[in-house]
Amino acid sequence: MATYVYCILSSKQPPSMAQTPPGPPGTGKVRVLEVRPHRYAVTSDAPLDDFGQGPLTAHLSDLDWVSRAAVAHEAVIASLMPQSDAVVPMKLFTLFTNDARALEQLRSGWPRIERVIRRLAKHEEWGVRLVFDVARAPADDRAAVLESGHEYLAAKRRQHRAASARSTSMRKTAGDVLKALRPFVRDTRQRPVTVPANSGSRLLLDAALLVPRGRAARFRAVAARQAKRVGPSGYALQITGPWPPFSFVDKS
Repeated sequence: MATYVYCILSSKQPPSMAQTPPGPPGTGKVRVLEVRPHRYAVTSDAPLDDFGQGPLTAHLSDLDWVSRAAVAHEAVIASLMPQSDAVVPMKLFTLFTNDARALEQLRSGWPRIERVIRRLAKHEEWGVRLVFDVARAPADDRAAVLESGHEYLAAKRRQHRAASARSTSMRKTAGDVLKALRPFVRDTRQRPVTVPANSGSRLLLDAALLVPRGRAARFRAVAARQAKRVGPSGYALQITGPWPPFSFVDKS
């Protein structure tokens, strides 16, 4: 029987597991191990029939199983956030041979874990995505995209100028949105943005933001105002969260 570790919690008292959802398929009841005073590892038993090296490798080729496991893994962590001062999520399928080995390994790397705990204390992760949709843009912008004329080269030059101006405007809008949110954010992780070919929509911003809990209400209010401001110009600002701070664990 292996030990599956979901996260490390900082809490003044042992967290209650009463409302904790089940973990990935095959894992046992979610429970806690005290690593240090007020520091707890959230764990489950993980039968080797499912989580031994061979069976787990086979499971990893089943995308549906992996997806269900990932959702359950995050749900366990998210359910414990209200009870903790800080939560340090572990990667999916963090496994040790037994409880003793899990505690030994965690304690051996404790200085780094403690630094992460202190940095993430009373913070949450929020997701921000900004999308430009040509179909929702004002009529003048749509005309610039679709414009054609009898003089092909002249039309292409006009299209090029319009596209260049639009790209500049998009970058400015994305920058302005981040600038408005930044006073309420401790750290930012921007994900690479790709532009699908022949798509009427463009993803301009995809970021994870580390937000202090005490600023979350103001963060949401400012995000709502920004969404209302940019919406008439064809932009959709999407805010999701709060989430466990997965994006900020590896920065010690």
